[in-house]
Amino acid sequence: MALPPLSMDQLSQVLSSAPTYSALYDTLFEYESQACLLFTDNQLKGDPELLSAFYSSFLISHLLTDQINEARMLTHRMPPSLVKDDPTLQNCLTLLRAVWQNNHAQVYKILRELPWPDVLKGVVQSYEAYFQDKTFKEVSRAYEAIRPATAAAYLGLGPVSAEEPDPAVINAFTARGWDWDEKTKLLRPKVVATPPEPAGPKSNGMSQIVGLIGNYGG
Repeated sequence: MALPPLSMDQLSQVLSSAPTYSALYDTLFEYESQACLLFTDNQLKGDPELLSAFYSSFLISHLLTDQINEARMLTHRMPPSLVKDDPTLQNCLTLLRAVWQNNHAQVYKILRELPWPDVLKGVVQSYEAYFQDKTFKEVSRAYEAIRPATAAAYLGLGPVSAEEPDPAVINAFTARGWDWDEKTKLLRPKVVATPPEPAGPKSNGMSQIVGLIGNYGG
């Protein structure tokens, strides 16, 4: 079946209705053939706002499906004349660089503090929740014991005092199955079962921990 023409309304519909992150990526992948007809190496032939929103959401869909190398290749297929001046695409490139470098603090800062257009806010929130859940699993596997301030930093829950851990931080991790050793002041991670990937920008997983703790920032 032929895809409806790419438009801002259609893109918004795709971003809000995709049942899984993989389905979102697959649909945007199909739309790239339409998007690439809207520009040449030297000029734009289509709506700059639409192209910015499409390529930004497509790049984030790569991150949501752990296709980091492919996301880097996508940056070479974006409209050259738009990339250099468009703030949203620049934000996406900065995000990709932070993810590639495993700079957790920078990832949260970019997602939370940089400006994102309304059409992208849902997928940006989805990626923050996804990144937190993914990092939580990685930390659970990598550490036998970890200080609360370190765990909080990995998951964007800081700043947290190293001397006096916030009880809300401790409770948030123990609620996910970790143990708290009061004597050593260490959290002991446990690998816990997690649900399938979420459908969209609804809060889940580590985003619930953020809600429990409050808005700490990145």
